[in-house]
Amino acid sequence: VQNMKRSSIKKMADYFGVSPSYLMGLSDNPKVDSNTEAPTLPSEHIVFFDELGKICAGYDGGVDEIPTGRKIPIPSSMLNGRDESEYFTLRVAGNSMYPRILEGDTIFCLRTDSVDSGDIAVVIYDGEDATVKKVNYVPGENWLELIPFNPEYPIKRIEGPDLELCRVQGKVVKLIRDI
Repeated sequence: VQNMKRSSIKKMADYFGVSPSYLMGLSDNPKVDSNTEAPTLPSEHIVFFDELGKICAGYDGGVDEIPTGRKIPIPSSMLNGRDESEYFTLRVAGNSMYPRILEGDTIFCLRTDSVDSGDIAVVIYDGEDATVKKVNYVPGENWLELIPFNPEYPIKRIEGPDLELCRVQGKVVKLIRDI
């Protein structure tokens, strides 16, 4: 179903006797009454991304690089003309980014080694720990802050030689949430 046109998806769904939403992995119900099904198919191509694993939203965690098996549909227009290999998806574990990012949400990230202050990013720190946080810094100064949205978690300031063990892996560009 990857990168197929809407008309092709509809034909394939009709052939198999399932709804287009089910065929694309957007619904768990294979047979939905067409009168009650909300239109879920965009008029453009869809690119499916493998969810690569889990990222800790708190501290002292990492990236669990075991694919979840989920395929995340992303409209090709969201790639902004970039190749799909420049993006990745991760499932969020933890609640330090609550209420903006919840446990179980999927983040769609642009691979990059730098972000603007104020961006939300996937960051490796202390050499091997990883998290998703709002990043704050002042250009030219020797520090960086990892800021959670949940006030129950502290801001983590990384400075001096510890900055050498800190690197950005990607900028969060979209949040995907199941309801």
